Amino acid sequence: MTEFVSERLVINASSEEVFNFLGDFTNFEHLMPEQIRNWKADKDTCSFTIEGLADLSMRIASKNPDRNIHIIADGKNPIDYTLDCFLFDVNEKSCKVELVFNADLNPFIKSVASRPLQNFVNMLATKLQEHFA
Repeated sequence: MTEFVSERLVINASSEEVFNFLGDFTNFEHLMPEQIRNWKADKDTCSFTIEGLADLSMRIASKNPDRNIHIIADGKNPIDYTLDCFLFDVNEKSCKVELVFNADLNPFIKSVASRPLQNFVNMLATKLQEHFA
């Protein structure tokens, strides 16, 4: 698995607030880039199309309250992957978030997809920070 780790950013909300937000996929639409099409979500699952690339679906596999959310590929996906959202308390009104995307990439896909996937996890973290600004 190839690991892509976001910058660890300060979020102006408690870890509980951020955990509750990230623990419901219906909120993720606010974090997605403009290249996302066909967004469908309920609390625990989502699916979407990355324009010109692939259809993806995922589900929340486990939650550790106010600490982390483990998301896994669900159904037919072009690659096997996980997304972990880690929360770290700063104080009662802010926390830090770090997103870790692990993907099973063959060498060719890795050479093509590494930069976009790294940008994706950084963008998700930044949009989360902006959402709570």
